[in-house]
Amino acid sequence: MKKSLKELYKGSNVPVIRTILGSLFYVAGTLVIATQADSMAELSVGNFDSIKRIFVYALMCVLGYFCMYLSIIADLGFVDLANGIRKIVWKKTMNLPYRYFDREGPNHVISRITSDPEYSYQPFKLLQMSCTLIAFLLMVFVSDAAVYELAFVLVLGFVITMVLMFVAAKYSERGATYTTAKLAELTAFLAERFNRMRFIKAMNSEEKETDEAFEYIDRKYEADKYNAMALTMAQFGQSFITFILFVAAFLFGAFMIKNGSLKSTTSLAIFYAYGGNLALIFRFFAQFPTVFAATKGGSGKLISILREHEEILDDGRIEAGVQGDISLSNISFKYEDRKVLDGVSLRIPKGKVTTIVGPNGSGKSTVLKVIDRIYGDFYGNLFMGEEDSRNVPLKDWREKFGVVGQNAAMFEGSIKDNILYGAIETGPEELNAVIKLVGLEKIIDKHGEGLEFNVGPNGEKLSGGEQQRIAIARAMLKNPEYLILDEATANLDSVTEKEIKNSIMALMKGRTSIVVTHSYEMAKESDYLIVMKDGRVEDQGEPGEVLMRNEFYRDFANAYNKQEGSICF
Repeated sequence: MKKSLKELYKGSNVPVIRTILGSLFYVAGTLVIATQADSMAELSVGNFDSIKRIFVYALMCVLGYFCMYLSIIADLGFVDLANGIRKIVWKKTMNLPYRYFDREGPNHVISRITSDPEYSYQPFKLLQMSCTLIAFLLMVFVSDAAVYELAFVLVLGFVITMVLMFVAAKYSERGATYTTAKLAELTAFLAERFNRMRFIKAMNSEEKETDEAFEYIDRKYEADKYNAMALTMAQFGQSFITFILFVAAFLFGAFMIKNGSLKSTTSLAIFYAYGGNLALIFRFFAQFPTVFAATKGGSGKLISILREHEEILDDGRIEAGVQGDISLSNISFKYEDRKVLDGVSLRIPKGKVTTIVGPNGSGKSTVLKVIDRIYGDFYGNLFMGEEDSRNVPLKDWREKFGVVGQNAAMFEGSIKDNILYGAIETGPEELNAVIKLVGLEKIIDKHGEGLEFNVGPNGEKLSGGEQQRIAIARAMLKNPEYLILDEATANLDSVTEKEIKNSIMALMKGRTSIVVTHSYEMAKESDYLIVMKDGRVEDQGEPGEVLMRNEFYRDFANAYNKQEGSICF
């Protein structure tokens, strides 16, 4: 555990000193205010002998509250720690291989940045409570005998209450887990049904879905009942601690005043301040099993991501000027235990258009991810010209490629920001030329803000065709040596496909282009053709030659001719 925490806090501003100082300030402020109990009692009934006494009382209260406010030093330390770890984890995430994001779901990765860092300061919360407890215990030992006797009664009651609260904490943890699981099941069920509402109504399945939903709702109800009982037990324990405090302070305090062993309310006020804070501390310790379990789980997730191997962007010895044909030699690749590419060998001629065709699941898109080294953990060799890819720094290799996929990667922000994403230096003239070339003028003009129009999250304020034009413009501005088009118009209607065709042709002009397509028209017009099936290269060569000898490609052509063709890249 010690080694794990060391990994978690490495490079962070660990708030040990601030936690201790914050705790001491809180204790000091509480005690300063408690010392004014006699003055407060006298002043509350109008019994004072001078303005000076009022002034001293007010000054001491201000000093006490100021000290208590300074305890924020500890809380700011917790915030700083979580903030620092959040940045470290985000930077780590940005440098992880793409394979990690295949393995982990988006929600899990997001929680590593958003919620999990909050668990990092829980051990320091424990330190804070421990420091406060020690300070108050020391205060008891230096107090008069009356406070010591009252504290003994209080602690005895706390020992009994702690047993109850530890049991309550155990059941609260179990109840929270139970409720969360059933809530997740219900949420998933409802989300799926709402997304399929048209189908449900078309199938007259309202009654069936109502009955099934009731089952999920009842399961959530049972979990809520269990959790409610567990929470009530925990709340009872916390209330019982407060009850013990009142009994000790008022019942025993009144008895001690009556028999003369307690002469001043100051001692009683100090004890009450001590007891009130001690109650809070014991509540925290009673909940610690639950807190510790959550901390261990949340911190464990953070540590697991910090232990992941990062991509090394600058590792290599070859300058960025390497170029030539791209060749794959006996490339194999797996997703977990499923082999996707099996001994793939192919060539992408420099300066020409190469299309890759094949049935769904044949490995076409995976080949593209190997070529631009999004997937780097493949078996076999990848060459650019005569140079092995492993000798070329990953950053330099990827800089040579531009990618346009079937879903344009859009970020919330202006049209201009999305076009310029990834561009290093672009002047207004170059930007305007690209906008004209891909036909973005009308799209920009129809919005009052022009280039500054906010496209919304994921570009939701733009149509699919408008998003693809921006993606093409972005690739043009990067001016890549090698261009990858992965089903770039697969999600567009036929009219929009035809409109974008000229933009794509302009983008491919003079570049080495690698195109995955389901369109025979694009395939037959390319310079080089690769046919894939079951993770292997079934054929490759000039389109006319492949047509003569490959059965899949002939069927591909015949299907196109029967449908009178479509323009789809």
